[in-house]
Amino acid sequence: MFRSVWKSAYETGHPRIDFEHKIFLDLILQIETDLFENAPLDQVERHIVELYKYTDFHFFSEESIMIDVAFPDLETHRRNHELLLAELRGFTGSISIETIRKKDIVGFLIEWFSFHTAGEDIRLAAYVRDDAAMKT
Repeated sequence: MFRSVWKSAYETGHPRIDFEHKIFLDLILQIETDLFENAPLDQVERHIVELYKYTDFHFFSEESIMIDVAFPDLETHRRNHELLLAELRGFTGSISIETIRKKDIVGFLIEWFSFHTAGEDIRLAAYVRDDAAMKT
């Protein structure tokens, strides 16, 4: 079991984004726990759907921040969000635990979360800080 915890490497420095990322990580870890403890399929599916819905909300929230500060890489960032949502959609619906394990949803999500948070979202937060500094 992976059992990642919040790390300073995940911090973007933007309070709202970091807060939402902590929830995102918690939801991933709940799915990992479900799979490790052989939770019933309906519970695993429910948590995957919850993760999908929260991810959709979080991406909308991030994109709203990007629009507010005229972030120049908005479209690229948005496309990355769309790709993850499409991948997550593939895990929702009536599928088996074996399929979920075979596709390694937890590994995929942790890898994506780490890469996206430590790379893309940190650039966004730095841009937001620079934008705020220029306005003062």
